[in-house]
Amino acid sequence: MTMNLKNTILQGIFLLFPALLWAQGGIVNNGASIRITNTANLKINDGGVINNDNGNINNEGNLGLDLNWVQLGATTNYSGSGWMTFEGNTHQNLSSTIPMTIPMLRVNNGNHLILNDGIIVSAQIDLLNNGSIELGNNNLVLTPSATILNFDASHFIITNGAGSLQQEVGAATVFFPIGNSTYNPATLNNIGTVDNFSARVEDRVWDFGTTGTPETQDIVNRSWHITESIIGGSSATLTVQWDAPQELPGFDRNQSGVAHFNGFLWDHPLAYTGANSLGGSFTQTKTGIRDFSPFAVEDINETLPIELLFFEAYRLDKNNVQLSWATASELNNQGFTIERMLDTETEFSTIGGADGAGNSKSRLNYRLNDINPHQRISYYRLKQIDFDGSYSYSKIHAIDGSKSTENSTIQVYPVPARDHLMIDFSNWENDNSDAVLKIVDIHGRVLVMKEITMQQNHLIRIDEVVDFPSGTYFVTIGNDKTSEFVQKIIKY
Repeated sequence: MTMNLKNTILQGIFLLFPALLWAQGGIVNNGASIRITNTANLKINDGGVINNDNGNINNEGNLGLDLNWVQLGATTNYSGSGWMTFEGNTHQNLSSTIPMTIPMLRVNNGNHLILNDGIIVSAQIDLLNNGSIELGNNNLVLTPSATILNFDASHFIITNGAGSLQQEVGAATVFFPIGNSTYNPATLNNIGTVDNFSARVEDRVWDFGTTGTPETQDIVNRSWHITESIIGGSSATLTVQWDAPQELPGFDRNQSGVAHFNGFLWDHPLAYTGANSLGGSFTQTKTGIRDFSPFAVEDINETLPIELLFFEAYRLDKNNVQLSWATASELNNQGFTIERMLDTETEFSTIGGADGAGNSKSRLNYRLNDINPHQRISYYRLKQIDFDGSYSYSKIHAIDGSKSTENSTIQVYPVPARDHLMIDFSNWENDNSDAVLKIVDIHGRVLVMKEITMQQNHLIRIDEVVDFPSGTYFVTIGNDKTSEFVQKIIKY
């Protein structure tokens, strides 16, 4: 049987049965206002709820479902301080046309609650009786005061897709009981600007962070994808957890640490230490994090042939392009070559290079000047070569031609940037004038805004770039007297 509710005719029925009301087959609410009082229990055997447009369900008691919840339309509403409990004998599904807010959510079925759409939980989640919530590609958002109860290695938030568990993180530590095929939770605190963070786990580590080839040794076979909502301002501490079966061959947990992929390469730990033991599991911690996603646990043997800090290319003047790069460490490194391709060419060619240090544990800086008066775009890449003949390439950098440099009165470098940015007015030929300098991300969010003076030989250094995550940004400079200057930059 299906109970088909229209208008508000059953509102009184719920009020008249304060103890327990059973329904067989399910409820379809086509616009009714339903209220479950704080002493009432509504148990739907062998069925679920479809809450259609204009349907309003206020639950102050307990609502138990054997099957699924489907919320359709933008005008439906679910509210109240009572528990919505999924307690069937099989996997159950929750769907909502728009993100649905549930104050109290309980999974008490020994199986999974599968989210077909994103939801918001404003008070508590109770993973009773081995229940888990499977996110797929959907987000589970917790309000700042919301908590998760009764999680452990058997029941947790399953991040088996692009969806993540999200919550605000400040100075107080927030625990994310997440995992994919296994339980691999993360804890996070942030002494910087309070922000909303997203967390999910992937059952592999890619050599290029989110793409490439999966790693096969000397690493824990899990990636923790941690992201912040508002870019910059965070200073976080992250602790991740794993079990011995997730360690790939050769992994030495006594000399291990948390690595972070910065968008170009893996930043390795400053020091390798013994993992902490926690009830049969193991943890490692990374502090002072300003750039996010993804993270992995590696051992000291996982260090790549070189740890490249940066590779930069920028035009000094109409005839010269400067190439510079630095390594934090080198292993079996024979050397480097710089390759260039003009936009009129179809292949890269070698224009110079530098010998490597072989093995090094200290920072080494390299620089090469290319005489290049080409008036259009030139492309550069760095090739690193091992003693055994194997090699790898950096990302390709595109440099504007000499003609555009002659016509530009403002120069921005280095591009790509790592820890600072220079705004150079050496070629400024106009009258001195005040302007506003902004750096915005690809979403249009303003990350830096400064009042500046445009005048010849004025050089401005922007240090805030060090806090930016890797990505694309735009520098804009303008006032009501001059056309706006815009230049794209890349941050590594």
